Order: sequence, then structure tokens, then C-alpha cells
Amino acid sequence: MSGAGGFSLIEMLIGSAVFVVVLLAVLMILDVSQRDYASGAAKSDAQQNVRVVLESMARELRMAGYAPSKAGCLPPPVGAVTAFNPLTFQADLDGNNCVDQVIYTFDAPTHTTKPCDVSDPDTIGKITRSVQAWDGGDPANWNPDPPAPTDKFEVAQCVKALTITYYNSTGGAAATPADGRRITISITGEENVRGHAPRAYTVSTDVRLRNL
Repeated sequence: MSGAGGFSLIEMLIGSAVFVVVLLAVLMILDVSQRDYASGAAKSDAQQNVRVVLESMARELRMAGYAPSKAGCLPPPVGAVTAFNPLTFQADLDGNNCVDQVIYTFDAPTHTTKPCDVSDPDTIGKITRSVQAWDGGDPANWNPDPPAPTDKFEVAQCVKALTITYYNSTGGAAATPADGRRITISITGEENVRGHAPRAYTVSTDVRLRNL
């Protein structure tokens, strides 16, 4: 009785070649899918990054000028919005009925033409936030609240631009911080994924000061 026939060398080579081609096609599809997923995740992170800080700024700005009196707490020495750049305003944000001064500062990247790279600080534009309490003396004297080695906390990275426009009660440009009644904030963030060109995303909001 003759034995069962096997594959010839040529058949094995052809089969191997077909297998390799199919495997390469699958790997290429997987690679494209992974890059698209990474790009989508980076896009979502970039948008969320700027959206969260924008909403936080808007929410706190709507409280500007709110400072009810309370025994043991000092009244605000100036008023609501006290400086345009950096954005500086006063409000009771923690609910203790004592006024605080809040400062949002934009630190632009040194290398503005390079994409944001967390390993290269010169390419990272960021927004920082600080909260200070008045010491009761000179209106210019504010102390970190709570006390800390640094009163600046980073709230957003990979920010390419921060634009803040101030309007007075008639809709014209506010000449001084005290004239401000409406504030438009626009933040541009950037996502950077290997294999894709850097993309920027801008989110904006309009804030009307309620306590003036």
C-alpha cells in the first residue's frame, strides 16, 4: 500500500509566500488603525485640555466681584477684574466669604514654530493659575492661598495662543479693567502625533460679569 502524498517544495514555497503577503496586509491594516486611533485620542486630549481650562476660567470669571462681608474677612481692596494681562480678578471662590485674587497667566512657547513636545520645554505653551489672599495692608500685597512653595499651578499644556478681549457696557473695547463688563476668551491648543502633522484646535466662550 503506497503512502499518502505530501506537498512538494514548490507548493510549500507558494503557500509560504501567500501566507507572508496576507500577514503583511494584516499588519499594515493594524498599523494604520493604531495610528488613526492615536491621532483620534490625541485630538480628543487636545480639545479636552483646552476645553477644561476654558470652562474653569469662565466659571470663575462669572464670580468676579462676588465678596460678601463676613466677620474676620476683609473687603476686596479694588474690585472685580483688576488687570488685563495677566487676567486678574477678585472673588470669593471657595465659599468662605473672604475675597481671593485669581490670576491666569499664559506662558507662550519659546519655539513657536515647533510642535508641542513634552520632552522639550521650549515648545510647550502653558496656562497657569494662582490664587492669593489679601493681607489687609497695601492693596498690592497679596499672599498665596493656601501658602505653598509656589502659588502658580499649571492648568493646561500645549497651548499655542490665548486671546482675551474685554468689552464695556456699550459693547466697545474696555479702556480699563474697571470698565470690563463682558469678556471673550479664546484658547488654541495643539496635538502632536508621530506620523501626523501637528493640528491646532481653538475653543472660545463669552463671559458676562454678573456682580457689577
